[in-house]
Amino acid sequence: MSLSAEQRRARGRLAIERRWRGSNAKLDPEAAAIEQAALDKHIDELVAAAPRMTPEQADRLRRLFRYAPLEGGAAG
Repeated sequence: MSLSAEQRRARGRLAIERRWRGSNAKLDPEAAAIEQAALDKHIDELVAAAPRMTPEQADRLRRLFRYAPLEGGAAG
């Protein structure tokens, strides 16, 4: 992924924020987009490398994610 100068600056700001504030970092839209693209790429690579599941395994995962807590919060 080739980044523009502005994207590289945003990536640098993201790194600084993450280093000093951890998960409480405030992301500007450009940095958030870069982070989302990187996460999407990692997920795609994981899915491509995973072996085929049996129908039973797929059903177990489907049930797991159906009842998983929403992003950023606890179930309930």
